Amino acid sequence: MNSESCRKHGRPIHEGDARTNCGPDPQEQSVGGAHALDVLLLLVGLSCLQCIKLPSDWSNWWSPQLTWRSMPGYVCGANSHGQLALGFESELCMTPQRVGKLSFVPQLVRRIRGGGGHVLILDNNGRVHACGWNNRGQLGLDSTEECHSEFTMIPTEYFEEVPVETISCGWDISGAITLTKRLYVWGSNAFQQLGICQRGFMAVRRPMPVRLPRDELAQRISFGLRHCAVLTEDNKIYVFGRLRIMDPPPIELDITATCLHRCNTMKIQVHNPNEMRILSLSSGQHHMLLKCLDTSTTAANGGGTRRILCLGDNKFGQSNAFVFEHDVRQLAVGWTHNVAVLRNDTILSWGRNCYGQLGTGSFTEQQAIPQPLHLQLDDGETPARIHMGAEHGLMRTTGGQIYTWGWNEHGNCGNNDTENLCNPTLIKLPGVVKLAGTGAGFCYAIVESDEK
Repeated sequence: MNSESCRKHGRPIHEGDARTNCGPDPQEQSVGGAHALDVLLLLVGLSCLQCIKLPSDWSNWWSPQLTWRSMPGYVCGANSHGQLALGFESELCMTPQRVGKLSFVPQLVRRIRGGGGHVLILDNNGRVHACGWNNRGQLGLDSTEECHSEFTMIPTEYFEEVPVETISCGWDISGAITLTKRLYVWGSNAFQQLGICQRGFMAVRRPMPVRLPRDELAQRISFGLRHCAVLTEDNKIYVFGRLRIMDPPPIELDITATCLHRCNTMKIQVHNPNEMRILSLSSGQHHMLLKCLDTSTTAANGGGTRRILCLGDNKFGQSNAFVFEHDVRQLAVGWTHNVAVLRNDTILSWGRNCYGQLGTGSFTEQQAIPQPLHLQLDDGETPARIHMGAEHGLMRTTGGQIYTWGWNEHGNCGNNDTENLCNPTLIKLPGVVKLAGTGAGFCYAIVESDEK
């Protein structure tokens, strides 16, 4: 489903973890300090983002330096479901609007993930907060309400009182992995993407534990439009739902069909574990990228992460695999495009580019070979983290600046305009950005300001 489909359905698109980048991320730890933190939520498209209800034990993580007034929230973009928490509904807010209150402490936000129209927030205490679109139960609140206009903490008993380590969102599905490495999923199961038989389980409205074969421990989770992929600590990948593998598949991988909980499941593992190990995975609409460690050269140079493997649809060249000249530091995956950040801070992108989502300075149907991001940073600035939306991108620099580019029909890029951007554009925010990211059609940032 592309931007045209997004406009047809009146909701934005999310491309799986680009979000869906999953697993512990040193670039996305909580932010502290004596300054006040503004939460600037640049919401776009028709995503559903609202405020949180403060959990009953909030006093455990309250700081005397913090006040609600010193941490205003700003929102912009579509608000058709009241997702901007402004107290009213509207189609578009192109300039940042201040939210009256926030019910979470920005200093303790560890990770924020956006789905097709919903958002999950993970705090430093391992609690998960959810808001937005809930038509398939993707908020995990055991609620039948279509939308929730305020953030609500998912009850900790749903995770058996074990803190959550990482979260991920798909189009209408969500997932989490606890500190004990147990996998939980909830939301739509229309394509068996929850890893269970469809009969009686078209949707699950609260976190449901999924037992992996031989009780393997989950390490990372990533969602596409119709699939869920789980990387275990044994370096196997289990794929639930629908993900069509190209023929022939990569020769480095062994792919077998199996059954889990009466659900067709695909198991993926490297052909020779003495030569390669899978470190992470990221999903697009119908494709998946694997970041791999070359273990055959460990004795010589400590191994390398120059190789990536790809699976799935390759209509726009998004599943072309490469061995880069330098180690890959980060992979970010959009709906039908990818970005690789190398150790030398080079940023390369490839795949679909009709909305300028590659950020290469031009609009083209596709780009099969990785091209450098068209960006000149200030002296001393380097890329800190890149996030991919459905068809737009966001980059946070080490100095706390934000650049956005790509599809901008609903103000996705937060630049008070609706023209698509083929060049990364600096977004002026009231302070230094400490944490940022994207969902389906929106951007967000936590900003440290001098406001007291």
